[in-house]
Amino acid sequence: MRYSIGDIVKFKTGSAETHKGEIKFIEENSNESTLYINSFSGWAYKVPEKKVLARCC
Repeated sequence: MRYSIGDIVKFKTGSAETHKGEIKFIEENSNESTLYINSFSGWAYKVPEKKVLARCC
């Protein structure tokens, strides 16, 4: 799935932790995209695209 800057997404950080946040930057390399997400909990995360569970409203 393709994501854009400003999208609100639900993503996984640990084995059981999920967060919601807004995509601020997308880094693309040859085989995978890395998303930089500001979580609504106040933390910023660098997340591989495969860890994003869904695009939210």
